[in-house]
Amino acid sequence: MKRFLTAFFCLFLVSINAQEAKFKSFYKANKNKTAFSINLSSSFAGSFFDDEDDDEIKNLIKKSSDFKLMIFDKNRSDVAKDFKRFSRRNKLKTLIRAKDKGGKAEILFIEKNNLVREIIIKASADDDKLVLLGVKTKLTKEELASIISSSNNKDVASK
Repeated sequence: MKRFLTAFFCLFLVSINAQEAKFKSFYKANKNKTAFSINLSSSFAGSFFDDEDDDEIKNLIKKSSDFKLMIFDKNRSDVAKDFKRFSRRNKLKTLIRAKDKGGKAEILFIEKNNLVREIIIKASADDDKLVLLGVKTKLTKEELASIISSSNNKDVASK
């Protein structure tokens, strides 16, 4: 019985570690290269929004559990390459790409069991600045599409 409980406990620990967010691993590996990085809980992140803000954004925050923000200074092309490798390795899907006046933005996501488990927003400028925001979520694709379509910015072109 002790062996069974020990084996069960070990499997439980392995399954907990396997559920770690993919972006969290990138965050840990590159945190020392950032000009600024912060990890916020969803309750703290929600305090930045007014009661008048869009219900869709509130729904996103309610269904999110972790926000990680990374800002990289100039000449961090190695981080951009690392992120590209990370993106391919983890099969990130592109939801939206936008380009305007020397800046680019992408919204990427990781899907698992018909749920959007992570949303990663990547923004960069011509002067090599890079901003990454990773959000751990439990949204359906329909909920994510609703959040995107409720945006007031009509200049965003979707892929």
